[in-house]
Amino acid sequence: MQIQKCDLKENEIFKVPERYLVFIDETGDPFMHKDIKKYDHPTVFPVMTVTALIVDRKVYQELMVPSMDEIKEKFWHNRDIHFHSNEIRRKDGIFKELLNEDNYTYFKEKMIETLEKSSVTIISSSINKMKLLKKAEKFESISGQKYNPGDLYLRNVDWVLERIGHFLNNDTAKIIFETRGNKESRKIQGVLTNARNNGTFYCSKDRFKNINEQILFFTKQDNVNGTQMVDYCTYPFARHARDPKDIDNKLFDLVRKYIYSGSYGDYGLKEWP
Repeated sequence: MQIQKCDLKENEIFKVPERYLVFIDETGDPFMHKDIKKYDHPTVFPVMTVTALIVDRKVYQELMVPSMDEIKEKFWHNRDIHFHSNEIRRKDGIFKELLNEDNYTYFKEKMIETLEKSSVTIISSSINKMKLLKKAEKFESISGQKYNPGDLYLRNVDWVLERIGHFLNNDTAKIIFETRGNKESRKIQGVLTNARNNGTFYCSKDRFKNINEQILFFTKQDNVNGTQMVDYCTYPFARHARDPKDIDNKLFDLVRKYIYSGSYGDYGLKEWP
């Protein structure tokens, strides 16, 4: 088989020594409007979500990547394309193929089938900005002090890392991000470094010792299947955090079974406040 550009980065991932690969992606942004009415506008999404998809490295190589490549070949006759959930939902560009309802149904079934046979585990953390604004207003009213929510993106990353550490126990993992730029990548790396060196508010540093100290960053152009799959899974968690009663959030109902249960049900699902 001819080597394509997408194979080069996948081969780099196949060679990592850790047992688990942890692909992490986000949806939404960390910016908070001070006026809660801003979130009434349909273009202003009120949730920031970070999601981790955990898969055994051998399973990723032998099952997940070939399965996703097969889906790409089926519809686009080319493995060297990039799945992006926003474009898939809108059925824009090359994803106009999914305007056909039968095609879209088949596509969704094959993506879920890939998750199922890959035995994935999902950990997701969301911050609802509307609820956080109300919490901040209440705090400031009672205390008379300014409420500092911190960086919502990095706070989500921190909470996801805590649960990854809990999941791993004595196993090893390599974390893989799709880069948001050099500055943001350094901040994300700093969250992991701090957790490994000092622990977090809830967890000692021993919890993080089996996570490789260096995060592996890729770009969208690198076309890594794992980052595309976690991107596909992230938006339904954000929708759930915005409205748990959203009956049209059908993908959440399908991926919920993969949430890390931990010491109790849905320990891998963090929604705050």
